[in-house]
Amino acid sequence: MTGASRRIAVFGAGYIGLVTGACFAELGHRVVVRDIQPERIRLLNSGDVPFFEPGLGELIARNKERLAFTLDVQEAVADAEAVFVCVDTPPTASGDADLSRVWAVIDAVRRASHLVAVVVKSTVPVGTGARVRAALDERGLTHVGYASNPEFTAEGRAVDDFLHPDRVVIGTEDTAAAAWLADLYKPLDAPVELMDVASAEMVKLASNALLATRITFIN
Repeated sequence: MTGASRRIAVFGAGYIGLVTGACFAELGHRVVVRDIQPERIRLLNSGDVPFFEPGLGELIARNKERLAFTLDVQEAVADAEAVFVCVDTPPTASGDADLSRVWAVIDAVRRASHLVAVVVKSTVPVGTGARVRAALDERGLTHVGYASNPEFTAEGRAVDDFLHPDRVVIGTEDTAAAAWLADLYKPLDAPVELMDVASAEMVKLASNALLATRITFIN
């Protein structure tokens, strides 16, 4: 750990959120993971992991002093400097991404005026960031930075992918949020690629498309 210890709220205890929270705790940050499913939070608080990912259970157990799980929004954001949005964005019947969980998080943090940034890790369509920025502004959070920080982890090696990335992508127009996130990832000693929000969103979608193309040709 070479960067400063931060206080982080992670919304979503699914695959992305749980790996994100556990890995940030491993880096020395204090993390509260919030989810809306009581059974999932109960399992996590009892020391169980709701799905299998190599190394994740050990990581959570090793960092239990820095890692908490809750159903309560206020408990999650009370001392947080930033909120990471790691909720599902499943496809709708028309093929569009269902962003209802993202908007639920934005509405839930509307009174968290002390935040440095709201950071989206969920996979979202290009242009979502501009809409989230507008939603934050409408809620009086004009001073809170917004950033897109897509994840590039694969099932079966997600912990290693997170802790040993080939790059960290940060999309933001807010200099304070950019500096805060760059410092957060400093212990990973990985290249940090700074860009605008739409470009970061496109990087994630392009990466997914490239992977799908590779799998198609392999098959």
